[in-house]
Amino acid sequence: MFFFLLSGFFTPLYPSDNAPDVPQEEYLIMNGKVWRNLYTGVKGNAYFLTNEYLTGDITFNGRLFRERTLRYDLYNDEIILWINSSNVIILNKEMVGEFTVNYMDKRYRVVNMGTDTAGILSGYVNVYYEGPTALYVKYRKQIEMLAVDNKYDLFVQSHRIYVKKNGDIVQVSGRKALLKLLSDRKTELKNYIKQNKLLIVKSEPQTFIPLLQYYDSLDR
Repeated sequence: MFFFLLSGFFTPLYPSDNAPDVPQEEYLIMNGKVWRNLYTGVKGNAYFLTNEYLTGDITFNGRLFRERTLRYDLYNDEIILWINSSNVIILNKEMVGEFTVNYMDKRYRVVNMGTDTAGILSGYVNVYYEGPTALYVKYRKQIEMLAVDNKYDLFVQSHRIYVKKNGDIVQVSGRKALLKLLSDRKTELKNYIKQNKLLIVKSEPQTFIPLLQYYDSLDR
């Protein structure tokens, strides 16, 4: 059984209900709302990495579903799951634990931090590194009104970077903020940056990883 949202209510749809092209096993993950493209008049796209559907794995209701076809909608912070040309849904976010997307020989891992808006992080968050410390990136897309030739709205992407240290998650804006957070080994870290000619910039979150890996390798 899965659920579609009709007139504001979730309505159950069983394997016998008007979905002959859906394999039986797909009903275990098909819980969500019917997807509709509501942004045809906006330039750009709402998605992570590309407008195309990508392959990836999804942990849904505690079960791993491999090699699914999906898009990560940054504007609405949702997963769009493609079943077939007649069945495209927005997955029930409360049942998603994490997912991956594969793009240009890279795999991106995204975890669901939950819906508690009181916390520093909520919703889907990219995990770039996990060790004793961790590196998280929250991507967003917003619509900038009349940004194209003063005629068309435009999707604009932004992101924020967070580091987890000793169980606390802190937003960092760049190299200076990262060194301040890791100030207990600041001298070693500065030497490591100089020796390895590391460039740490907010626009490329992956540049934070080598320094965090080195920090985690130090005896404390």
